[in-house]
Amino acid sequence: MTHMNRFTRVLTGFALLAVSCFAMPALASSGAGAVRLVPATIGTALQTALHDRLGDREGPVLQAMVADSLSRELKAAGATVDDSAALRIEVSIEDAVPSHPTRRQLEVNPSLDPLRSVSLGGARLHAVLRGADGKEVDHIDYDYRPVSLEQVSPSGDAWADARVTIQRFSDQVVKAWRRHSSGS
Repeated sequence: MTHMNRFTRVLTGFALLAVSCFAMPALASSGAGAVRLVPATIGTALQTALHDRLGDREGPVLQAMVADSLSRELKAAGATVDDSAALRIEVSIEDAVPSHPTRRQLEVNPSLDPLRSVSLGGARLHAVLRGADGKEVDHIDYDYRPVSLEQVSPSGDAWADARVTIQRFSDQVVKAWRRHSSGS
């Protein structure tokens, strides 16, 4: 192969790479990988537990954890989160149990320690993927709680095990999104 022929091939390769780099954002904005995330709702039983025992301000904390985790994982998988996307994901946080006392629990019971008081935490979540016509195309139910105190997350965060659950749930939602995103 001559020097000029090799130069032409390298130049052509760079040109193709540049074209594909500029084309990727255009494909993403065309809706092929677009998804709409509906803000997570709180299930009735959890809403009661938040109001009665855990603290009303913990609900928005859990909702933000779900939104952050899903957004991060979907974007990492190549999704474009777009409020006008045809495919949408609706999430319900059905149950959540803290691994450590919440602020409200610490206020009500001063004998609790924010780090040494440990519970088997976790969460139960439900997601529905809906197409442009509003019909369910898939659903995900995910529930996780450690079975012993040795398996509790070492984090001092009140919602440590719920975070683990939400991350695993997000992975499952991304798998479902991948199955249905090409046809949305």
